[in-house]
Amino acid sequence: MTDARIIHIRDRYDYQRAQSEVMRAPLGHVVTIRPPTRSTEQNAALHRLLQAIVKARHKWAGRTWSIDDWRTLMVSAHSKATKRPGEIVPGIEGEFVALRRSTTRMSVAELSSLIEYVTAWCAQNGIDTDGPHAPA
Repeated sequence: MTDARIIHIRDRYDYQRAQSEVMRAPLGHVVTIRPPTRSTEQNAALHRLLQAIVKARHKWAGRTWSIDDWRTLMVSAHSKATKRPGEIVPGIEGEFVALRRSTTRMSVAELSSLIEYVTAWCAQNGIDTDGPHAPA
């Protein structure tokens, strides 16, 4: 058994399959059990919200930003609002770098919270989230 295995536990069969995989694993292998990370649907919903901000040409700090930039801004703001702020550290070349949680590593609950935060921010800032780019 050299390849990594991921088993999503949804029913008794999945429990049995996981147990069987663990019993066949060579000594020294590692078993990790964690909550599921974000879903494809959640990722699409967040992307549509960020696209709505970009399409509205909303300015922050005097200019418009890309979807990736808005994602960074929203993750940072949400982290601070939920009392899990990242850090700003000196970079390798003397620049400053904001270290924050990646959305790809967020749990379903964390990304749901971020989507709620961005949705509320859009409402407070007059961003239309009901158009063709709106979250499903």
